[in-house]
Amino acid sequence: MELLLSEPIQALVAINVLLTLSLLFPFATGVWSLGMPGFMAVGAYASSWLTVTHHWPIGLAIAAGAVAGAFVTLPFAMLTLRVREIYLAIATLAAAELILLFFSHYKGTGAVMGLTGMPYLDVHWIVGLAVAAVALASLLYNSRFGKALVAVGSDPVVASCHGLNVPALQFTALAIGGALAGLAGGCFAHYYSFISPANFGFHRTTDILMFLVVGGLTPLGAVLGATVLSVIPQVVTSLEKWAPALYSVTVLLMAIYMPAGMLPKNRITGWLLPRKGRRHGAPVAAPLNSAKKCPLPVQSAPAVLSHVAKGNDHA
Repeated sequence: MELLLSEPIQALVAINVLLTLSLLFPFATGVWSLGMPGFMAVGAYASSWLTVTHHWPIGLAIAAGAVAGAFVTLPFAMLTLRVREIYLAIATLAAAELILLFFSHYKGTGAVMGLTGMPYLDVHWIVGLAVAAVALASLLYNSRFGKALVAVGSDPVVASCHGLNVPALQFTALAIGGALAGLAGGCFAHYYSFISPANFGFHRTTDILMFLVVGGLTPLGAVLGATVLSVIPQVVTSLEKWAPALYSVTVLLMAIYMPAGMLPKNRITGWLLPRKGRRHGAPVAAPLNSAKKCPLPVQSAPAVLSHVAKGNDHA
């Protein structure tokens, strides 16, 4: 129990929660962005450069790193207009590798040797930021804005026909994800006081995906998945070297038996709706015959044409 409450575990879980939330919003809109570790690196290096070189306050530097993470996503957001699904995933993954390649060769940030000397950020601030991010993400996800994001992810064509600005919503979701990734990077850099391109490699992408698969595509699911898969290898130290195999088996089992994750949205609402129905009386479904009395929301083409024909006869 003491290990679970230790500062390193708290910091690890909080940073992974922020990073997992960064992928939640793009995925909700159907944007398969696998470049979040690259945006995390941008936030980490930007905030570290500001605190080490220009002696900015830690809080202001981390906020600037989050803004930098969101700003870097904008060029890649344009890809959503041209490519979809797996092609977008490959493009964003390549973008992340280009970002890491830049930091690996740029001597101003230490190149492959990394950057050190960042002032220490207390773990309580990191946990507080993670809690605030989860609360804000939950509010957004359950608001009209969040429902619009989910509608775009379900079927962008239908969402567009209902008046939703699909590109703008996808841009916004990707920018939110970039900001959260940049925030995670700033917290990572100032807690460990050392960063290098190796900290933001492809393993980060696989970790985030597994967190979401295990937890589910909801803010609380992201918290659950990130917490469980971050704590288990640390608690059972004998399994640490087997962590990749453990993750792989876990993902396979989840994909087979719980494809929506441990905490999907329909399960959360399922816990609440039965109680509401027992307390106030659950609504009773209308009989099938009553469907004949309900008018269609949109007139059919023959009906519209018949009205036009009648109008011409009266004329």
